[in-house]
Amino acid sequence: MMIRKLAFILGVFIFTVQLTNAQRVKPLKDKAFLAKQQTYRSMSEAGSKKKRVYILNLDGKKLDKIPKKIAKMVNIQELYIRNNNISDIPAFIFKLPNLQVLALGENKISNLPKEIGNLKNLETLDLFSNYLSELPQEIGQLQSLKKLDLNWNQLMDLPEDIGNLSHLEKLYLEKNKLINLPPTIANLTKINEIKLAENKLESLPEAFGNFVGLTELNLEKNALTILPASLGELKNLKKLNVSQNKLTEIPNELGQLASLEEVNLSNNQLTKITANSINISSIVSLDLSINKISVFTANMGKMKNLLSLDASINSLYAVPANIGYASNLKTLYLNRNKIGRVEGSISKLSKLEVLDLSQNRIEKIDKALGNLKSLKKLNLDNNLILYFGKQLSGMSALEELSLQNNPKLNDFQKKQIRKFFPKTEIKF
Repeated sequence: MMIRKLAFILGVFIFTVQLTNAQRVKPLKDKAFLAKQQTYRSMSEAGSKKKRVYILNLDGKKLDKIPKKIAKMVNIQELYIRNNNISDIPAFIFKLPNLQVLALGENKISNLPKEIGNLKNLETLDLFSNYLSELPQEIGQLQSLKKLDLNWNQLMDLPEDIGNLSHLEKLYLEKNKLINLPPTIANLTKINEIKLAENKLESLPEAFGNFVGLTELNLEKNALTILPASLGELKNLKKLNVSQNKLTEIPNELGQLASLEEVNLSNNQLTKITANSINISSIVSLDLSINKISVFTANMGKMKNLLSLDASINSLYAVPANIGYASNLKTLYLNRNKIGRVEGSISKLSKLEVLDLSQNRIEKIDKALGNLKSLKKLNLDNNLILYFGKQLSGMSALEELSLQNNPKLNDFQKKQIRKFFPKTEIKF
């Protein structure tokens, strides 16, 4: 009988303590309130004001452990402990009911406990630059999470439950070891920023087009061999970087991205650029360098806003025939191809300022290039130039002309060229 009484008294005591602790926790404060609160930057500063600490920043304090006294800061909403030497996240962190920001980037954390799912009010989780190789399924329980930073870790895959983060807007996964993404990631329809560069991704989920809020997409330094057709559904996309992958073709659906301004497809294995895939009127910058392109039939006439085109280090045998229709082009790089003659519509580029044709097989420059009245820099190094016609002197704005390593250009021709361009800096 005595044992039962003691058990009852003990139970009442524990319940009373829990109730007292719960009563100490104040309701969540809004952003306007937090903006007026002090950010405590040391434990000594915050120690005597535990219940009034809403923001604590212990960045760069050379900490090996998260201080236990934080467990008593029951009203804390933002906790920053970045750039330290922490290897473990203690259990009491997951009992801070009002925590909205947990920033533990640049530490030595190799394990994220499943109790992370207890932080129902968490909106930002920063684990940038740690040693995480996996995530618990419970991360999918963070229904308030808006930003998840996992850049610079060692993740090889993601749990299926990550697709349950229905409010997630920003997902950072750069510089991990991801080979693929779970199909459930397509459920994150509120995503407006995703970082996937420097992984080992071989493909993307077909439903990747669900991320209609994206304005930038960086997929550089992966192992992608193809892009999903659904990419054409990203109607708000302005910047696309798929450089340093293994792409052999571009889906025609890319041509549907009406808002696209900057495209980087350099350092892949592309062999052709067709009118269907590159026909975007909004595009300003297009980088196709370091591929194997020998066919270039892009709809240049539609690209009235194109200012920069880089098709260097490819297998082009001629200047693209319709290049002249990109009427606002200012910089054009065609160096390190197999071009033998320069002629055609290129002479229509009246706003062109920089033209690099170095390291080709060019013998003759069509006299019509004298119409390039805005050209300031012309590089023809490492070619087989025989002569310059007098009509080329029409390039009246030319400031720099480089003709180095053209073995067929004799002294008489060099003298003539100097006469044609008396105010131009010329290099032979």
